[in-house]
Amino acid sequence: MSAKTPSHVDHQVGRRIRQARRAAKLTQGQLGDMIGLTFQQVQKYEKGVNRVSAGTLYEIARVFDIPISWFFDEDIVDRLSAAKDSGTTDFDDCMNLLLDLRQSANLGPVREVLRLAGAR
Repeated sequence: MSAKTPSHVDHQVGRRIRQARRAAKLTQGQLGDMIGLTFQQVQKYEKGVNRVSAGTLYEIARVFDIPISWFFDEDIVDRLSAAKDSGTTDFDDCMNLLLDLRQSANLGPVREVLRLAGAR
């Protein structure tokens, strides 16, 4: 992996950015406007396509009034790395949904978990 290729941690940070943005009921465009980026760049961060710089992560944390450490959950990062190494994409999908559920009152993710569970 090259130094500029997003890692598993970068993907985790992106998922946490999405989770915080959704909890704040902001669009990608609104968050982008608040930190001086386009919605496309926010989307790339959330999908883990682009790495988030420390300065940008600081600005995002400031917008949501949360510590930067919130974006890093070592236990989840370790499990994602293990699942990625084993080639398990279902695990990644479930982890994404669970991260969304963690602080959400929205029933959409719950329905999505049930839909995925029923697809087996």
